[in-house]
Amino acid sequence: MAEGLGYMEGRKYPREFLLAEIRRVAKVLGKIPTMSEFRKESKVSPATAAVRFKGWKGALSSAGFDPEKARFTYDDIELLEELRRVAGRLGRTPSAEEFNELSSMSCSTLIQRFGGSWEKACAAAKLRPFVQSQPTKVPAGWNRGYRKLKISEDDLRYLYEVEGLSASAIGRRLGVSRNSVRRVMEDYRIQVKRLHYSMPRETSIETMLYQELERRGVTYVRQSVIDGLWVVDALIPGARVCIECDGEYWHSQPEMMKRDEKKDRYLRSRGYKVVRFPEAAIHADVHACVQRIVDLLISRYKVD
Repeated sequence: MAEGLGYMEGRKYPREFLLAEIRRVAKVLGKIPTMSEFRKESKVSPATAAVRFKGWKGALSSAGFDPEKARFTYDDIELLEELRRVAGRLGRTPSAEEFNELSSMSCSTLIQRFGGSWEKACAAAKLRPFVQSQPTKVPAGWNRGYRKLKISEDDLRYLYEVEGLSASAIGRRLGVSRNSVRRVMEDYRIQVKRLHYSMPRETSIETMLYQELERRGVTYVRQSVIDGLWVVDALIPGARVCIECDGEYWHSQPEMMKRDEKKDRYLRSRGYKVVRFPEAAIHADVHACVQRIVDLLISRYKVD
């Protein structure tokens, strides 16, 4: 399991939800799913279930399936494409050991499938035979982060797609640069998100709201990015409350109204409470607007 996986265990989905999702995907496919098949059919990364149940086989077993009956097989095209991908990453034909290190597949699978030797497997992929050579000394700093970054595709997808971290944030956690993370994402063919936002300048009504929140002692984050997709004017993290200040002109435009509806639907699906204040309401009585937030916080923190 890749180094750095431990910090991902903090993100907990209910066990029942994960097991129900595995059963749902199995019903859709009509068979026990592999990790690759599960990823295609579910919005939850298989790495999430694997971490929670100490491996994918453990997740299948907990869901009531016999892991030994799952078909963890690859066809010839998938095997050869993976060998070529690793070769492209190295810029040369890999050794069997290098293939095992850089791929989730095993070199023994290729050896058994293509003639009984690594040389024949490479020939089937139309690669030159592997030649053992002395490693080239790389100048200090050049390509170091790319070579240092050892993380599986499932773990990287979890961080980027489920946790919603940016490439820069992932790089900071793993001690490498943003570009190193982006290069590995390209290797794994992880699609870079097209962000639905650009970081806006602070408006006058936002400034009024921020000042009143601070005066009332409400802890919040300005211009907070949610899941790497949307930015909200203010976020109260513990209560999962998003605050939006809607300017009269822009937010009355039909396209912006559709965008706001799409944004609100997504935030609500992620468990956030969205509160919008029109420009007129903030100018009329910003104290009343913030009091509404305070009342909401009291109700969300109230112990039944």
